[in-house]
Amino acid sequence: MILNPDHITIAVADAGPAIEFFKLLGFRKGHVATIDGGVPARYMGMPAMKAQHITLVLEGADPHFEIQLLEFDPPPGTDPGAHPTNLRTRGFNHLAFRVDDIEAMTAHLVANGVTVLSDEMDYINRKLRLFEGPEGITFELVQQDGSEVPG
Repeated sequence: MILNPDHITIAVADAGPAIEFFKLLGFRKGHVATIDGGVPARYMGMPAMKAQHITLVLEGADPHFEIQLLEFDPPPGTDPGAHPTNLRTRGFNHLAFRVDDIEAMTAHLVANGVTVLSDEMDYINRKLRLFEGPEGITFELVQQDGSEVPG
């Protein structure tokens, strides 16, 4: 039985801007490790992998939730594939965060230079809005209206 999400891992070219971005959403830097081969690299199927592994913890989250950043050394080349903010592609689509005040969080993000990708939408007892995050990932803010969400 699945209990709850634990973490999401995002590969980044430069961890600094991603750390600053996720600070805007209430994450703080936790564990930092250097992966230089060894057990973590073998586990991920890349025995020669070298990377910084930075854990960002969402403060006050219950249950606990993390974003884990991987900054590879050397950084991988540019991907000729579709940009990740294209929500019609297969694979990773978007990451969603629940908030208590979508308008206030939107204003906070916009004031800090974050790009808004959509107008606010009301859908299934929720307010939704999409943004562009670090490395071009798409993320969404979700505000529940207090009603029971249909299953």
